[in-house]
Amino acid sequence: MLSAVFVLTASFAHAVEPSLVLARVDEVQALRALRLDAKAPAVPRSVYTEAAGGAVVTGLEQVEGHKAKQAWGVAIVDVPIARYWAAINDDASKVDYTRLDYAEILRGTACGSPRRVFQFLPVPLLTDRWWVIDIRANDALRTRSNGRVREQVWATDGDFATPTPTATAWAAKGMHIDFTRGAWLLIDLDGTSTLVEYYTWADPGGSVPAGLASSMAAGGIDDTIQSIATLATKGTRCPVD
Repeated sequence: MLSAVFVLTASFAHAVEPSLVLARVDEVQALRALRLDAKAPAVPRSVYTEAAGGAVVTGLEQVEGHKAKQAWGVAIVDVPIARYWAAINDDASKVDYTRLDYAEILRGTACGSPRRVFQFLPVPLLTDRWWVIDIRANDALRTRSNGRVREQVWATDGDFATPTPTATAWAAKGMHIDFTRGAWLLIDLDGTSTLVEYYTWADPGGSVPAGLASSMAAGGIDDTIQSIATLATKGTRCPVD
């Protein structure tokens, strides 16, 4: 069940004819069966219409048996899919463009899939948080769509024994998050603009109520989508393909 929907504007949000967006969503609907993350929240059709008007639409979805809610966002950005894809895979540059203070690849290669990444997030007025996630690209979905639909997923797997000395030093400054997962789904609309579906789901631990943390996450969704669009436009360390 979806709840607490918020509509926010962002400078990279791009207005597109609603009929074009809905037609494209319908066109790729069957490909959603190939998604790696079957737990991604389902987006109501009305949200695509709102996004077509140039809004970043965000909200929360309750997950049965869990206090933490999934925070999601949908937007259309004036960035080609290949450039946006390069940006979401550019872990090193995210420190300059997102809220992360530090990121380090622990396993795999930069921009590659799969890879394991340590990330550290400053949290004002609370204890800072860090986590280790495994990131994968959906090669089957990209191949079947000729690159016009792409998915990246990430999740913790419970193995935190691999941080390097540098990551260990950063970890000592904050609190560990042992559960987080999420995904990016990108759909090319017209060669120059991209429909973005993003969600994140995490238990912050400590004394932060899961409900409050979920609401805070939803409030940051628009910033995340816009920051990645900015990185994509400025240029990334990852190849654009």
